[in-house]
Amino acid sequence: MYIAHVRKSDGVEQLLKDHLCEVQQICEAIGEKFQMPKVFGLAGLLHDVGKYSDDFQIYLRDAIANPEEPPRRGSVNHSTAGGRLLMEKFHKGPRFMPVMIEMVANAIYSHHGQLHDFIDSEGNSSPFLNRADNEKIPMLQIRERFFNEVMPEEQFDKYVMQAASEFQSFLQKHFQKDELQQILYKFSPLLTMTIYSSLIDADRTNSREFDENSQIASQQPIQEKFKQYLIELESSLKKMQEEAIPNEITKLRQEMSENCANKADLPTGIYSLSIPTGGGKTLASLRFALEHAIKHGKERIIYIIPFTTIIEQNAQAVRELLKTDEVLEHHSNVVDDVGPAKTYEEMLLQRKLNQAKDNWDSPIVFTTMVQYLNSFYSGKSRNLRRMHNLANAVLIFDEVQSVPVKCVSLFNETINFLSKYAKSTVLLCTATQPALQYVEQRIEVNEEIIDNLPRIEKAFKRTNIVRMDEHLEWNTEQLADFIEKKLEDVKSILIISNNKKTTKNLYEKFKDLPYVYHLSTGMCPAHRKEKLKQMTKNLKAGKLVLCMSTQLIEAGVDVSFECVMRSLAGVDSIAQAAGRCNRNGEVQQRNVYVFKHAEEVLSKLPTIEKGQRCASHLLRDIEERNLFEGELLSSPAIEFYFKQYYENLALELDFPVRNLDKTLHQLLFTNDVKRLRKLDVVLSQSFDTAAKHFEVIEANTEAILVPYGEGEEVIAQLASHEPVDYKVFLKKAQQFSVNVFPHEFRALQQEQLIRPVDFGTFKIWLAMENAYDEEYGLSVSGEAGLNILTL
Repeated sequence: MYIAHVRKSDGVEQLLKDHLCEVQQICEAIGEKFQMPKVFGLAGLLHDVGKYSDDFQIYLRDAIANPEEPPRRGSVNHSTAGGRLLMEKFHKGPRFMPVMIEMVANAIYSHHGQLHDFIDSEGNSSPFLNRADNEKIPMLQIRERFFNEVMPEEQFDKYVMQAASEFQSFLQKHFQKDELQQILYKFSPLLTMTIYSSLIDADRTNSREFDENSQIASQQPIQEKFKQYLIELESSLKKMQEEAIPNEITKLRQEMSENCANKADLPTGIYSLSIPTGGGKTLASLRFALEHAIKHGKERIIYIIPFTTIIEQNAQAVRELLKTDEVLEHHSNVVDDVGPAKTYEEMLLQRKLNQAKDNWDSPIVFTTMVQYLNSFYSGKSRNLRRMHNLANAVLIFDEVQSVPVKCVSLFNETINFLSKYAKSTVLLCTATQPALQYVEQRIEVNEEIIDNLPRIEKAFKRTNIVRMDEHLEWNTEQLADFIEKKLEDVKSILIISNNKKTTKNLYEKFKDLPYVYHLSTGMCPAHRKEKLKQMTKNLKAGKLVLCMSTQLIEAGVDVSFECVMRSLAGVDSIAQAAGRCNRNGEVQQRNVYVFKHAEEVLSKLPTIEKGQRCASHLLRDIEERNLFEGELLSSPAIEFYFKQYYENLALELDFPVRNLDKTLHQLLFTNDVKRLRKLDVVLSQSFDTAAKHFEVIEANTEAILVPYGEGEEVIAQLASHEPVDYKVFLKKAQQFSVNVFPHEFRALQQEQLIRPVDFGTFKIWLAMENAYDEEYGLSVSGEAGLNILTL
């Protein structure tokens, strides 16, 4: 009796043959989405074959017999044998058989770690081949037991050949004969990741089901859920339309929402949804997604949003509209602090939501661009586990122009893969479409969802972009004078700067006025929320309101000022700023003033600097030559801007790795023929090397817990070393934390304004009382922009 696991609660054993066959079945079900069930099933069937060795069976029974002093975890290798069995029997097969075998074998080798490099970055060796060659494994013993107990060898050989036939049929269906060789190797890395993802999820799901003696499965078919959600959404929209103020903006929002519903019949593909700022794109895109998912049998709807602040409010709004708790949030602010279940139904829901956090197996998911890209490129199994659930889905990318510049090519590769080969529909939502079809690794957008977009843009035009050209560059004194004059004509002005220092300097000129606000990333989230709450109340009351802010106010903050002033940045940033002016069409037109700040230093914000330069040239051409009919925020002007912007940053788009003199795109999406000739492999992707260098946003910030409001109690509790509920404490602490860059952190240490406290296995840094200011937040000068909000 060869066993795979033993349940801790009652000592029941799971037979190894049962575990292999059950994981195989789950993998086959996932592989059906790619018309390759047996290719995926092969990974499940063989992943734990190494457990048939005497060494592993002894190791497992020793662990059961000696729970207090079990043998070292992982001391017996069981994850190599299945891959070696494939390689020994089939690696020399005809045509594309070796490609399939290498992909599946790598997934098996790596299912307790990260995908191996087929060839290392230097091109001198193959960690993939070395994995099998360097391990002493009793293959004869393992093969005999597997063929006797799970599948006879003749039947196994037939299964592998069927898998190879599926693979070849898939290639012939999707690729032209003359392009097959080139595209196959560009396609193979993401397919390898998908097979790996399905194996990890299937293995862990089956192991968890056995351990909990339960089945993790949806009780209601997903299509039935989507139909119910659509009924609730239509009812909510009807009520909102009845209560809305009957003006032109309201009519246009309704028209675009109907437009999205009518386009749901479109086939699976990539579409742009260019609803202007304030046009209701969240609900319009949800309407499209539900209709499309029902008509095309999609399994889930996933919103990918750049900023956690927007995710939290949008996810909650969708829960309320659809009357469901099965809307999953997955981002850095989410900490599970759910109490014990009171009913059996609550217990089932909690179990499903906990599982969904691991693999995104939920009808509707809200997550960040960071989490999305990590699902492909981080290399970590906990991230890649959910990747396969991006297949046969509707993916809605909100504010898609926020894709980090260095990740553009890698992002585009995922979109092409999911739409062309994984049956997913992609919706690129933004008022400023980033022209991703013009970069080298481009995507092809099938269609714009909104009909007659120029008419919609013209009708939604609520602002005029005015370049403040009286001076080539404006200093703080000159800006202050300009603001004082504007206050004679308007009651509310928002000024947005590119860094914290210039924001603070301008605020100091007006801080003695009654309703003046300062917002920056130096403030903790709770502090910013309180300021925004006060400011919104005073705006609605018609009081004189002046606000100086960094870019954070552009991220989904629903405020409307009579006048907005924006320090020169990219056109997308100017458009976001304009969305905070005359937001609800209170009057026909308002002015948004764009100025070049003489005192801003952008050396630490290179992408903002490049965007500023491209926007400056475009503004000049619009003024001097009346390009794009003088409209900076028209779709043709925005498309032109992004083409120029990406041309200026062409060397950055493929994710350069300076110390390797290569890009991540080269490591993953090119097959180096010269390197392959030295080694006995047909694929050359360097998965592990790429993962070690991949980071969406450089993790070079340090969180500081600050004494604002209840933050003082949190600090006191932590400093007293009292026992705390770990998850509840962290969730609360996030609202009273500020992220700082290394130079800011060093300055705080030098001035002895922070101190560390041990918290479990890591340290939490606490700010002293005199380090946090009610007006400015954490008292450190710096130039951090919005980047830290995207984590």
